Amino acid sequence: MSDELVELLQGVLIAMALGFLIGLEREYAKRVVDKEEQFAGVRTHTFAALFGFLCAYLAQIHGAWVLVGGLMGFIALVIATYVMLAKSGSYGITTELSSILSFVIGAVVFQGEVLFAVIAAVTITALLSLKLKLHSFIETLTPMDIRAFIQFTIISAVVLPFLPNEQFGPNGVWNLHEIWIMVILVTGISLAGYLLAKLFGTRKGTFLAGIVGGLVSSTAVTLSMSKRSREQPNGQHVLAAASILVATAVLYPRIWLETWVVNKDLAMQLAIPIGFITLVSFGVAYAIQRKGSSAAIAPIAPTNPLNFSVAIQFALIYMAVLWLMDLASANYSAQGLYAASVVFGATDMDAITLSIAKGTQDDGVLNGMTAVLLATLSNTVMKYLIVVFFGDKSLRKWVGLGFGSVFVATVLAILVMRSL
Repeated sequence: MSDELVELLQGVLIAMALGFLIGLEREYAKRVVDKEEQFAGVRTHTFAALFGFLCAYLAQIHGAWVLVGGLMGFIALVIATYVMLAKSGSYGITTELSSILSFVIGAVVFQGEVLFAVIAAVTITALLSLKLKLHSFIETLTPMDIRAFIQFTIISAVVLPFLPNEQFGPNGVWNLHEIWIMVILVTGISLAGYLLAKLFGTRKGTFLAGIVGGLVSSTAVTLSMSKRSREQPNGQHVLAAASILVATAVLYPRIWLETWVVNKDLAMQLAIPIGFITLVSFGVAYAIQRKGSSAAIAPIAPTNPLNFSVAIQFALIYMAVLWLMDLASANYSAQGLYAASVVFGATDMDAITLSIAKGTQDDGVLNGMTAVLLATLSNTVMKYLIVVFFGDKSLRKWVGLGFGSVFVATVLAILVMRSL
């Protein structure tokens, strides 16, 4: 069997598997949940993906008209079937559209874009299966939320193209186009966390409450839980402490993602220590949570993290950090970088992480890794001070135990990585 044939068969199987995945969700939703007659289920979606794959294969031999004709013919078949089903009072078109997408995914697989096809299929399946959650989520939206979505669209799609992509300022440290990309990245992550909180709610337990809160702001979770512990001296402070630790644990994958977008070499250097510290953070949070009762903690009310003033504020902070980091590194080399990381890590982890990632060269990834982890140490100390000043005594004990473990894990990670 030739390599070409093996590759072709692999593509067929992948295309059919992705179509099967979408069809499985559709058949379950229609037949089991809704008790309705479905246009297409497991077999139809699988065949649709296979049809798309074969059309793309034949188009390579006979011309693009085969793929176009196949797609048009399939769409005509879907429309005809929809018209017949509509006569019986079934007006939903989601399943019909998903079958067309299965066809397209099959064609994409043939083109060799397997990862893209898999991501698309998983996204489609997730959107289909979250129907009730999405409808409930829409009901929770406020005019302020809609305004935030519009503002994010303007921030990401309207403002960015008009910003000049050229260096300016002291030592050419600033670039408005690059700075605004960082604004989009940070506000996008925060907005995603807010949407998860709205979608899944915050009454699902300590870990989920901490995770969705940490995506928006681990500092905000720490402050909220600390104030609540002072107001409720007889409350579940063990669970509140676990929630703070979970939110802090989420900070590490978040800054790793930001680093990966800007500097993949530094992200690879950070992967092992960030993974280790994250596991320690979640492990300590879980151990502390088991000390509490089974009662759920009071939910953390999510606040929308996005508006133009927040975006401008972050841009200005990021510009200041870039300039001061450049100044410190130029005058004091690694020691200046570390000192600046400790100072700025206490105030804004996003800005300091992105500035380190942007300023780290290929031969300085070890120093960049150390600087990022030192910034997290400073951030941890700052959050514990919030607990000390605003929290109840029992909360200080449990959070101190957790943060102490995270602090030790971070120091160990720095020492081990620098000794390798």
